[in-house]
Amino acid sequence: MSSAQSRWHAFPAAELDRAGRMLVRAGGREVAVFRGPAGVLAVNNACPHQGNPLIEGDVLGPTLVCAYHSWRFDLETGACLFGDEPLHAYPAELRDGAVWIALPESPHS
Repeated sequence: MSSAQSRWHAFPAAELDRAGRMLVRAGGREVAVFRGPAGVLAVNNACPHQGNPLIEGDVLGPTLVCAYHSWRFDLETGACLFGDEPLHAYPAELRDGAVWIALPESPHS
């Protein structure tokens, strides 16, 4: 994440589906949230390859695989494991019955 100022946003954890996913909108962006063994992880929902929705991807342990062109990303860091560009990963945590996500104030960060 860039050095831009961030603001924490809260979303009800009850909105996570049975697979531990939810799509949220805040700070001018769509964010895909995934619950894993280490907590919740939040990334920009648009694949950097062609903008396809990553919420539809497959989660294989700590790896997210884009359903459209099989690009692979490390969910914790956003690093691209197969493809050319990394994801924007955002700090996220589960506390007090909510998913908290820190998003940059500018939607272009």
